[in-house]
Amino acid sequence: MQRLNAFFLVDKPSGPTSNRVLQDVRCGILGVRRTKELKFGHAGTLDSFASGLLIVLAGRLTRLTPWFMGQIKGYRAIVQFGAETDTLDPLGKVVAQASTPLLADLERVLERFRGDIAQVPPAYSAVHVDGIRSYELAMRGQTPELAPRSVHIEKLELLGYENDRVVFDIRCSSGTYIRSLARDIARACESRAHLADLRRTAIGPFNVEDAILPESCTRERAREFSAEIARSIGLGSATLASNYCVAFSHGAELPESSLLELAEGRGSLDSAPVAVFSEQREFLGLVARLRVGFRPMMVVAAEEIAL
Repeated sequence: MQRLNAFFLVDKPSGPTSNRVLQDVRCGILGVRRTKELKFGHAGTLDSFASGLLIVLAGRLTRLTPWFMGQIKGYRAIVQFGAETDTLDPLGKVVAQASTPLLADLERVLERFRGDIAQVPPAYSAVHVDGIRSYELAMRGQTPELAPRSVHIEKLELLGYENDRVVFDIRCSSGTYIRSLARDIARACESRAHLADLRRTAIGPFNVEDAILPESCTRERAREFSAEIARSIGLGSATLASNYCVAFSHGAELPESSLLELAEGRGSLDSAPVAVFSEQREFLGLVARLRVGFRPMMVVAAEEIAL
């Protein structure tokens, strides 16, 4: 019996689905396929044609998924002008064509797509429409009625324009569809376009340069990554005094003196959870501040799985 609470930065290759990569990581680090006893998940799906940073979580660390999902994402996108596909990506069929815009015209419309914007998701997306996935309706030949949603484009930089293809560097809020962004920019230029290639370069402060290939995900690499969790979710961090570890694992309230080396993250320690580590720098879980002391919010305990 061995425990596993793992966190990986994975560089997803183009081709397989995010779920396929997840299964490859799961089977690879366990060396077996019988893994019902252990939770696995990823924070933020990438389309099969896309590549780049995918965060994979195992065991009780899957409870941190909401923090990862809410982080700002970075992308390098290649937009092909002149043709729009039904899926808005290179895998779809062409449904509309138009002349490509001049560089000056393209640059002129980009400011409309920075900051807070309203965006309609692609028809081929996992958004629910009356309880049915939008892509299921689209595959039946129907036109899903999708409401616009508010997203934030923090950065939209044009890096190059050659052979009707434009390279963009993008930072955006969770829930942004880069396929929709490509569609809308093209239409604003009285053109049509689809996303030819997409690579996720960052999730919060994590960069794809720090990621590893799925086949390199091992238990040893999981331990290396775990110390970075507090930084990835932007929380304050603290070291838990060893004599309080048992009380913490049982959900007991902790006095101020239990947390050593308390460091504030991007949020306030008075309002945000605090990531707690052992004196050996093992991630233990999250605590919330009380009027006096702290209360465990999420405990990463030893999870036993049969190998």
